[in-house]
Amino acid sequence: MTIREKFEIPKTYSLWSYALIAVGIISVILLYVTHGASNSEHERARFWGSLLQNSVFFLLVVNAAMFFLCATILAWGGWTTSFRRVSEAVASAVPVIGVICGIILLAIVFGNDHAIYHWAAPHDQLDEVLKQKSGFLNKTFFTVWTVLTITLWSLLGKKMRNLSLSTDERKMGVEEGKKFQWANTVWSALFLLVFALTVMSTIPWLWLMSIDAHWYSTMFSWYTFASSFVSGVALITLFVIYLKNKGYLEYTNEEHLHDLGKFMILENSCLHSLCSGVICGLASIC
Repeated sequence: MTIREKFEIPKTYSLWSYALIAVGIISVILLYVTHGASNSEHERARFWGSLLQNSVFFLLVVNAAMFFLCATILAWGGWTTSFRRVSEAVASAVPVIGVICGIILLAIVFGNDHAIYHWAAPHDQLDEVLKQKSGFLNKTFFTVWTVLTITLWSLLGKKMRNLSLSTDERKMGVEEGKKFQWANTVWSALFLLVFALTVMSTIPWLWLMSIDAHWYSTMFSWYTFASSFVSGVALITLFVIYLKNKGYLEYTNEEHLHDLGKFMILENSCLHSLCSGVICGLASIC
């Protein structure tokens, strides 16, 4: 059986991609004219809020693809090998979307309009709650941690992809295979460590929860992670199905798709259980 190793992008696929990019750019320009340049604070907040929500969501989703890959590697899950390159391809968008997201975040923080992040406005430092959180919610910490996070996600993701691509260059013996497995495990562990310190903790607090700095939730980062992980696995599944229908991924079968579906169902069930628990807890307090 001949394996189709390289995906050939159809011309119509490229044409639609460029067309959608053009539509997106035009939409942003129109939204800025109608809302971003408005004299109304609420209209400006809708503009920046839309950019913030979309950029952060898609960045977390594509980054979740690399988390999925690294987590299965540490769990010695060999079943993802047949479509590993799909996860890597999705995660390769992290640097591009990361730069776009970083620019939007820093523009919101350092701009003169503080409709999104009220803590960034100098006069709001008189607020007692914001004053207590000033060690965490300040422009310097926000900038350093945001740039460092996006950089680490991009570099570690690229390292994982390069390790995978190195297996195509030569046939590995037993000793080379052991070295590859060790390097694969170590870099996967490093990525998960960074992921835990960012997506599972600090980043949702900084980028999203600080929109309302007077409110906090110890479970907010988990909700953010769970939502992005389900979306990331769903995106991988869609690409796997598409490639299977086009004659690629010969070693990927129905069992693989079944396992991907179980990942989504399991994560959704956990998320719903947590939401139900929170609602019941609030109801009992009230």
